[in-house]
Amino acid sequence: MAYIRTVKRKKGTIYKAEIRLHGHPPLYQTFDRLSEAQRWVEDTEATLRSGGYIGDTPLDDMAFGKALDRYELEVSSQKRPNTRSREITSANTLRIFFAGLSLKEITPARVAAFRDKRLKTVGPSTIQKDLALLSHLFTIARTEWAMEVNNPVASIRKPAKPDGRLRLLSKNEARHLLEICKKSRNGKLYPYVQLLLHTGMRPSEAAGLIWGQVDIDARIIDLTITKTKPRRVPLTIMAIEILLQIMPEQWDKSLPVFLPLKISSTIRRRPNLFFRRAFDNAVKKAKIENFHMHDLRHTAASYLLMAGVDLRTLADILGHSTMQMVQRYTHLLDDHKLKAVDRIEGLGL
Repeated sequence: MAYIRTVKRKKGTIYKAEIRLHGHPPLYQTFDRLSEAQRWVEDTEATLRSGGYIGDTPLDDMAFGKALDRYELEVSSQKRPNTRSREITSANTLRIFFAGLSLKEITPARVAAFRDKRLKTVGPSTIQKDLALLSHLFTIARTEWAMEVNNPVASIRKPAKPDGRLRLLSKNEARHLLEICKKSRNGKLYPYVQLLLHTGMRPSEAAGLIWGQVDIDARIIDLTITKTKPRRVPLTIMAIEILLQIMPEQWDKSLPVFLPLKISSTIRRRPNLFFRRAFDNAVKKAKIENFHMHDLRHTAASYLLMAGVDLRTLADILGHSTMQMVQRYTHLLDDHKLKAVDRIEGLGL
């Protein structure tokens, strides 16, 4: 696609032309006349589409650190905040391990060594994210930066992803945990945990809410920035009551629901960290073992399913992009299925 933008300045008007074509780096040029800008756009697009190259000779190689910088600027910066934050963490790890190397010097053997070293300190899921970023960087370098580099990640074994963890709260555990949360020094912990249990939202989604996303009358929360696609989360009557209790008298749609007005950049990227210490302390005091904040989402999902909610609706509520993500909850229906078939045990007798 080509764009020509008119910019008015004190010394006259100039025309900024831009060309973005898949498989080529973006091209920019400034002209004093519109006709010149139009001619450049037409000629340049024709050259690119015919297989020609515009600009400097394509780089034969690039320092890995410089490639990461360019990737973060052109690719990561366009992604959702949570994804961008995660990629920054992976990029920092990769930057340290492959420091001083160029792209062509990063061989499959070196990537395998990185994988094996990381396996000693982190889980397979983290390494998969690191390798996914590294792999995409090489793909971008080849397809968009016109570099003759091979992807070293493509030929190595990836660490097996562990089975999805599923730890749920019993009703008694949930009741006891909420009683402890009420006594927390963090005054918003109790309504925060309650809302997670009644909506199944991701911890970061709930923690980062602003009042403009909450529609009390319609009983929905509008999640416009999420891990996957935007969705509308339905609210129970209890969830509405929770939100009404903490709603400020001077209501403003830009005000945060849970967070203070002044927060660090780290909390801004991962809002749930504001509650991490208080939540972990509450779990410890409640003597609930092997339970993490994200398990509140699993708990909500499981109870919804056992209450009769179908898998498609559950996937929509949780914001899962595939049905595979909610299939792991189906074993919880085994008892329900047994009770159902018991109703016809006398058939034919």
